[in-house]
Amino acid sequence: MKHTVDKYYFPGFVRKAVTFTIDDGNIENDRKFIDIVRPAGIRGTFNLCAPERLSPEEYRAFYEGFEIANHVKHHPAIFNPAREYIRSNVPFDRETSDVMLLHPHPEADGVWFINDLYYGRESSFWYRIADVDTYVRLIDETHTELENVFGEGSVRSFVWPFGKQKDFEKVLAHVREKGYYAARGAGRSIDSFDMPSDRMDWRYCASDSSLLAKMERFAALPDDGTLKFFSFGVHSIDYERAGRWGELLVFAEQYGNRREDFYYATVGEIFAYEDAINALQVTDEAIVNVSNLPLYVKIDGNPVIITAGETLRLK
Repeated sequence: MKHTVDKYYFPGFVRKAVTFTIDDGNIENDRKFIDIVRPAGIRGTFNLCAPERLSPEEYRAFYEGFEIANHVKHHPAIFNPAREYIRSNVPFDRETSDVMLLHPHPEADGVWFINDLYYGRESSFWYRIADVDTYVRLIDETHTELENVFGEGSVRSFVWPFGKQKDFEKVLAHVREKGYYAARGAGRSIDSFDMPSDRMDWRYCASDSSLLAKMERFAALPDDGTLKFFSFGVHSIDYERAGRWGELLVFAEQYGNRREDFYYATVGEIFAYEDAINALQVTDEAIVNVSNLPLYVKIDGNPVIITAGETLRLK
């Protein structure tokens, strides 16, 4: 007898995953963010530049239950290889430095300050920039510093400061070599809530300004038999600056604690579960779960949990 096996379910026999991806490690606003999402059972990933303000014990308690990703210390952009830069030896001063020159960071070797006016923009904003070799070195330094706090093997995802950069091929080659499972770029289209097809350039679905409207569309998606993915971000301070903490509260109240509808997990857990599903071996005689995760499937419409490493014989 041939059986119908539907393996495309997250834990709880749901098709839709909800997560978040929050950048920079702003302690005050991350605390406000966590105080809203944690009681609602909403989980996700915090992308940290460096552990600087809390003790290791305090950091682990603060972000307990969430994933930590590498967002690169000093939060630099990468030199554009198509441009020429004029470097100054004058120490950086936010008020007096020449906006048409690069100024060395006083505390970070190989990092420079550059102003938006350098590119002919109307704004005047100083930010940090580094050549690609320095950038790669900072990725590794950040990785070591974060894992010294959160534990070996805990940091496996990379998130670009300022979004995907010039010379990204060399950086992504290094990220892959170091064993990162994913690299996040910038925003992504509302027209697709499919699982990311390229984990080395995956995108979040909603920012603070579009959170409720996009989540409403996501929640209303009909079941088409495939896994769906909703991720929101991108800085906790965005909610503070725009006065949108109330919208995050509404989100948590309306869409949190609904495990009959959504799978709440970190970005890494969602991708790992998808990998486990794709590795599931299904024949007419048996279903073999070669992963280390329990998998939720339906056999002839009946829900079955196949434990890690289990071979389920089909009668």
